[in-house]
Amino acid sequence: MTLETMDKIKFLSRTMDFSFELDAKPIFIPRNFSFDSHVSGSNFKSEYAFIGAGRDMKGYLFADGVNEKGFAIATLYFEENASFSKNKHSSKFNLAPEELVSWALGNVESVDDFSAKIKNLNIVALKNEVIGEVIPLHWIVSDDLGVTKCLEITKNGIHLYDNPVGVMTNSPEFPWHLTNLSHQNQFQPEEFSEKKYGSLENKSDGPGTGLLGLPGDFTAASRFLRTAVLKQYSTKVTGVYEGVNAVVHILNTVDIPKGVKVTNKKKDIADYTQYKGIMDISHRTYYMMPYDGFMPHKVALTDDLLKQTDPVEFDIDYDKKVSDLIEVVSSGNGSLDLQKLSKLSKLID
Repeated sequence: MTLETMDKIKFLSRTMDFSFELDAKPIFIPRNFSFDSHVSGSNFKSEYAFIGAGRDMKGYLFADGVNEKGFAIATLYFEENASFSKNKHSSKFNLAPEELVSWALGNVESVDDFSAKIKNLNIVALKNEVIGEVIPLHWIVSDDLGVTKCLEITKNGIHLYDNPVGVMTNSPEFPWHLTNLSHQNQFQPEEFSEKKYGSLENKSDGPGTGLLGLPGDFTAASRFLRTAVLKQYSTKVTGVYEGVNAVVHILNTVDIPKGVKVTNKKKDIADYTQYKGIMDISHRTYYMMPYDGFMPHKVALTDDLLKQTDPVEFDIDYDKKVSDLIEVVSSGNGSLDLQKLSKLSKLID
């Protein structure tokens, strides 16, 4: 989901919903970092530095992120619809589907630039050794100019769609979701007026009727619709703090708790929201909120970080930090001594 504040701060955000434990963390990649592609002969370097949610899986792989140029991208599952090339093309640059995010963050400066450069890419149907299958993916891209598009590669070809609503989920194909949205124009924030049936004046039990029937299940179609409606009608906000706060509240409505979305493939495994990723494109900042945490962890592409020449991994240990913080601020008489103030200061730092 994208969101723009009243003062033009632009965000791209997502929930990462998966059953396989990704163990993703915020990772910084410097300029000129070399990636070893899973496709032989397709190694590449990062012209631009970036920060995103990734993991070292025989090389760094990323699901989303934002780079120093103000370009952001996220990848989502596109089951039953993604269709990639069976062979490498000698005239194009060949990548595995799970490598597109890393390549784009390291080499693309805008959505227009992405549109031009993907013409020279060939996404190869290469089985991922960790997942054990060709990963079926599609992508949403956005930049600090507010341009947003969706890339889908199907048996019918390569499609880069304009995304006028700034929302993307999983299958079916993106145009289907827009058509489905056009069939759901009954939703509104205001409650509906009273109705009359004969001489009976029918009054509702309370406010909220304007969104009566908004689906609350966890199918992609319902989550797309729910996000688009709530994004449209949520109160417009100003500033980074209010922007992040608004994004989190909307994403919370599609957050999947553990255990409620079991797949047919393995009955003992369920998809759940492993983290929320929020990219402040305007300020080149990444926020990660893992399942076990209730506060976003912030990493900004500061001047000092951009000077780094090696990747930097940022560990998030919420349980310990929160419990320590509670211990510090919870004194029996409601006051803090100097020793606790010193400890609290270190935790805040």
